[in-house]
Amino acid sequence: MALTPTQLVAAVSDVLISNNYVEVVTPENQIGSRVFEDAFGIVAVNIYETWNQLSRKWHFAQGDFVDLISGHLRRGEPKAWEGYLVLLTPGLVGEGEMLEITEIRNDTTRVRKIVASGDDLTTLEDVQTALLPLLPLPIDESVSADDSNLLALLPDLLEASGIQHGLTEAALDAFAANESILERLHSVRLA
Repeated sequence: MALTPTQLVAAVSDVLISNNYVEVVTPENQIGSRVFEDAFGIVAVNIYETWNQLSRKWHFAQGDFVDLISGHLRRGEPKAWEGYLVLLTPGLVGEGEMLEITEIRNDTTRVRKIVASGDDLTTLEDVQTALLPLLPLPIDESVSADDSNLLALLPDLLEASGIQHGLTEAALDAFAANESILERLHSVRLA
């Protein structure tokens, strides 16, 4: 049995707030989403009663969210590039609509999207799983501050998986400089 929209709202709020996000109060009627932010990014959460509603209306939520970001963050700010639109519904996705949900998830032209339906959201733990891309990575207590050279190992580890060494280095450099990782990767790809 899928969760109700009210349960989804409560679960999303609980997961994000317990992971150091704060809810942002937006001007009335400016955006129909619940908006959260942390030091690194901004998240708009929209919950729809049915898959059909989500499918028809997500574009409007995205437009409102982009307008909100544009109105409050300068383009060069790292947080301006770390926007996520979370689209959830307890409704089930029909077999013929699976391609559409994949297309929405893969559409990163304006903001990244996390999309989950009643097929994915049957328990409160499923909500946390859906939001994993927004949550901090768990840190192994056995890793001390003196192990800062662990990041230096990342380019070689990822290269073994087929990711170019230079791209990983560019991402790490942007992270260290508190710059937009996506913008840096884009400039490296163009060079």
